[in-house]
Amino acid sequence: MKIQKIAIVGGTHGNEYTGPYLLNLLKKRVPPAATYSTFELNLFLSNPKAYKNNVRFVDDDLNRSFLKEDLSNYSLDSYESNRAKVINQVLGPKEQSKTDLIIDIHSTTANMGVSIILVNDNMLNLQLASYIKYNIPNVYIYYIPPETYTGKNDHPFLNSLAKYGFALELGPIPNGVVRYDILMQAYDATLACLAFIEKKNKGLDVNFEDEIEIYEHVKTVEFPLNSDGKIDAFIHENIQDMDYKPLENGVSIFEKFDGEVVVNHEDEIFFPVFINEAAYYYKNIAFSLTRKKKIKLSMNNTNVTPVV
Repeated sequence: MKIQKIAIVGGTHGNEYTGPYLLNLLKKRVPPAATYSTFELNLFLSNPKAYKNNVRFVDDDLNRSFLKEDLSNYSLDSYESNRAKVINQVLGPKEQSKTDLIIDIHSTTANMGVSIILVNDNMLNLQLASYIKYNIPNVYIYYIPPETYTGKNDHPFLNSLAKYGFALELGPIPNGVVRYDILMQAYDATLACLAFIEKKNKGLDVNFEDEIEIYEHVKTVEFPLNSDGKIDAFIHENIQDMDYKPLENGVSIFEKFDGEVVVNHEDEIFFPVFINEAAYYYKNIAFSLTRKKKIKLSMNNTNVTPVV
């Protein structure tokens, strides 16, 4: 199968400026017709109203608005709910998408580096992630199975509209800011993705690692709350900025306002991500836990094998 239509999406969260700036960069520096001959490239600003107002969202989180049941529910009439339905028609529709591959550009206040976030672990996505990691150092691959995130076989994320693609998460960076290094990381990773697809479509050899590490989402961890349901602690210095680092039993993870220290009681060694993400405070989320796995990728496009 050839990838014929690709969408690069920015501004899904309006105060994450890297995505919209990347779209402008691509428009000026990468004339699609001259550079890529095997696919059509669509540069798409997803939440223009939130971007104009420099806010994450207007009414609801657009990147949590793409469950199938929500896209078909017309009693949901917030700005983002309606915008999701428009995007579903333009880039989708979900499960019968006219767009083969979507890259949704995000930034984070957490120390996530360059993270490829997959919601579908099919072979092409894993090979694509491996190719980007092979060509760009210090890239992490984070996989979110729908069952561990929503408890059902569906995802609420924009890039779940297409079978192929990923969210590209970069940080740390404040909201409403553009940094040269972060923008160039997004640019390089995006061009690596497009180069991979162009080569695959032409039947050319593509080099990537045949064994990769992925961080698979397990669960989220909330802040301790007081009797009024308000956050009653802050991230302990022992884990601040320690995204993708092993979190062992007994390590301090929170310090309460009264001085009490909360330690990690997980028996398994997990790897936290999105530690102290600013955008998650309103949901009381402190970080997420992942399990590190190794995956073998078949070079003949047939098998994905976990490595114990």
